[in-house]
This record gives sequence, structure tokens and C-alpha cells, in this order.
Amino acid sequence: MKKLVISMLLATAGIAASADAIAAPASAVTTQAAAATVHYRYTTIDGVKMFYREAGPADGPVLLLHGFPTSSHMFRNLIPLLADCYHVIAPDYPSFGQSDAPDHRQFSYRFGHYADMVDTLMGKIGAQRYAMYVMDYGALVGYRLALKHPERVSGLIVQNGNAYEEGLGAFWDPIKTYWKSGSVKDRAAQEWVVGLDATKFQYTDGVRDVSRISPDNWGHDRALLDRAPGKRRKP
Repeated sequence: MKKLVISMLLATAGIAASADAIAAPASAVTTQAAAATVHYRYTTIDGVKMFYREAGPADGPVLLLHGFPTSSHMFRNLIPLLADCYHVIAPDYPSFGQSDAPDHRQFSYRFGHYADMVDTLMGKIGAQRYAMYVMDYGALVGYRLALKHPERVSGLIVQNGNAYEEGLGAFWDPIKTYWKSGSVKDRAAQEWVVGLDATKFQYTDGVRDVSRISPDNWGHDRALLDRAPGKRRKP
């Protein structure tokens, strides 16, 4: 578990480290760990094609739940750090990443529904007990999954995942207004949230040297955020 926590903290901070470097003192590290084989898979749940990344041995499952506005793509550096010891599973929720983006009039875009779909995915894979790393929206999915099956969760690693109303400060007030009214006007006022500047902000805010952050991050997210609603993904 110590290695799991350290690996996740390093990878989410954008720091590259080999699995050997985490398991042993720096003076003892002489070679890089062999590259992990990552499988990119699809499954259909509730009529929706759902994408997920999978790597590592059959035991010791670790579930990685991504945030907004990205996808399991955010774990591309983390998965190889864990896959020598853990069975790593990282799905894309519907409308994120490589998963289908069904029409909102025909699909319930609720965190509870996401949690049920991830639960079904874990059942298909055969993961009966697992640790969870949850980040941002992933926390809202993972917490519901933990409440649904507390006996299955062996550990939680939380990054920027609110579990309390106090965490939803003034930034959320306009969004809360839209939640309450559901009006076209209040919805339009939130369109900036999925704009390029806001997407880039997610990666660069607070970073001293922005040149160390690859623009591929927000470029990848933008392409997916801009796709037409109701679009299905092809494997």
C-alpha cells in the first residue's frame, strides 16, 4: 500500500519514477523496470460502450477513477508504476474519453448511474475487492461505490475529492443556481467551464513553470469535449 500511495502522488504531480525507484533506495537502483503491458478494452453496459485501461497481474486490483475534464488518459504515467504489483483498472465514464457519449435525453448523467456502471464493470472483470484512487468527479463516483459495497473497498486514496458541502465554495454558486433553476440562461452562463481557457487552467493553475506541462493534456481533452452529443465510439 505504501508503494501504491507514493506512486499515485508522484504520477499525479507529473513526476516520473520507475517502480524500482519507489521500492528501493536511490543508491540501490541501477536499472529501469520493464515497461508494463497496458490493454485498452471496451465493454457494453446499459447499452453504452464503455472504455477502460487494464494492466498488471490478476490479483491486487486497484481502481483509478478520473476527474473532469479528462479521462483515464490522466493515468497513462501512473499505470506502468503500479502494474508490476497491482491489477490496475481505469475506466472512462460515459461522455468522457473513449466511452460513448449518449444523448442526455436518453441517458441518466448522474454520479449514481456512473457508480452502478463502474460496479458492473468490476463485476465483469471479476474484481471483488479493490483499493480506489479517486480524483475530482472520480470521488463522487467512488464514494457512492464505497457506500454501495463497503466490504469490497480495501483502501481509499483521495485527491481533490469533496465529501462535504463546505468544500463547495463561492465558485460553485452560479452552478448551484443552474442546478436549482435548470434554465437555458443559467446553463449558458456556465459554458465557459468547458472552454479552452478553463480546461488549460485545470493543468496550469499554481504551476511555477508552465513549460513543464505538456499542452497535449488540454489538447486531448478539448478534442473530446468538443465532440457532438450522442456520438458513439468505435473500438
